[in-house]
Amino acid sequence: MAKKETCCPHCQKRLRVSERAISVVCPYCHQRVAVEDHIISDYCSVSLVESTGSLRIASNGNLHARVRVNYLEIQGQLHGNVIAQGKVTIEPGGFLEGNVTTPSLQVKAGAKLKGFCRIEPASPNQNPNE
Repeated sequence: MAKKETCCPHCQKRLRVSERAISVVCPYCHQRVAVEDHIISDYCSVSLVESTGSLRIASNGNLHARVRVNYLEIQGQLHGNVIAQGKVTIEPGGFLEGNVTTPSLQVKAGAKLKGFCRIEPASPNQNPNE
C-alpha cells in the first residue's frame, strides 16, 4: 500500500499514512488529523476547513470559512482567513477576502485579494482567527 508523509498540525511529529486515508489518529498526541484533499464546487459555510491535504475551490465554489491546509487553489470565492503550510494560488477570476499566512503566494492576473498577507513559514501553533 502506497504511503505519504505528512505532519501532525497539533504536535508537529512526522506521520506516514496511506495515500487513501481520509483521517488518522496521531500516535504521538492522539489527536485526529485530517489528511484528505477537498474540492468545493458549491456554496459552503462552516467555521473551519482543516486538513494536511490540499483545498481547491472550483470556479463555481463559494466558501465561507477559516482555512488551515497544506496547499490552496482558488478559482471561485473564499471569505475567511487562511493559514497554508505550502503554496496558495489565486487563479484568474478567483477572489479571496481574508488574511493569508503562507510561505508562497501566487495571485494571477485577473484574480482579486482583499486582505493582509504574511509570507513566511506558517507556524503550526498559529490561530486561523488571526
